[in-house]
Amino acid sequence: MTKTSLTSAGERDRPHWLPWSAFPFQIRFADVGGMRIHYVDEGCGPALLLVSAGQWSFMFRDVIVRLRGQFRCLTLDFPGSGLSPDAPGHDHSVPAGAQILEGFIDALDLQDITMVVHDAGGPLGFLAAIRRPERFRALVITNTFGWPLAGYPAVRRTLEVVGSRPFGAVNNLTNVMARFTASRYGVGREMSRADRRAFLGPWRSRNSRRATQQTLAGVLRIDPVMAEMERSLRIALADLPVLTLFGRKNDRYGWQARFGQIFPQATATTIERGHHFPFDDDPDTYSGAICTWWAQKVAPQGNSASP
Repeated sequence: MTKTSLTSAGERDRPHWLPWSAFPFQIRFADVGGMRIHYVDEGCGPALLLVSAGQWSFMFRDVIVRLRGQFRCLTLDFPGSGLSPDAPGHDHSVPAGAQILEGFIDALDLQDITMVVHDAGGPLGFLAAIRRPERFRALVITNTFGWPLAGYPAVRRTLEVVGSRPFGAVNNLTNVMARFTASRYGVGREMSRADRRAFLGPWRSRNSRRATQQTLAGVLRIDPVMAEMERSLRIALADLPVLTLFGRKNDRYGWQARFGQIFPQATATTIERGHHFPFDDDPDTYSGAICTWWAQKVAPQGNSASP
């Protein structure tokens, strides 16, 4: 049986490098399949579950601060990321991540979930939703994909470089991948210098650096899974309200439009100043888009919100 354990803000579980001013949330942990999973659970109202992988919950900070007055905002750090410790030999693949996500949903008994998926969190979030559609109420899709990458050779080449042994050796020594993500080319466009230092905190550990690399490299090995997923999305989740919410400056392959073909009734919104992390580039517009769409497309369905 999966158990949930909580800790309070300011206790020993808050790292010294993560001040309340940078991360103003209670530190909580759940035991999911024997793994100690850090998560954020702020606010009350309908469950809004934000899912990404290879990064950590800090990236959703500004959106959670803005939405916790209307939603119960949740996000988690997958094993080896953020404040969740890694385990020797842990599988960082997309299917394994989907199992962690399902276990987390069960641990907190989340119902009527509006799930926000981003980057590698898209494939694993979709897998969980396809297997457990009764738990989900709506989807927000941000700068991710739901199909094989075989038709996108440039994306595959980038992932091959990131997943290579030479790059892994360099990253272990220099932390170049996290540093780039924390810069103005990633999540750090609107962050203060102190916030960037806090964001980089987990990658002081080389285990976390390896976990991020393995998560992204694992995306290359799931094309067969993704082919089936694309078919299943059209069936298992066809009735869910969907918002595609992309950073306009990071959709060179037209993936937002492709999701529009999978979900013909989806609402499509772009963040004009948004890149790959639009919720960090313009959190006001991003949060406002979710609130407007939810009020117009999701709330009128009249489903009961999770407690």
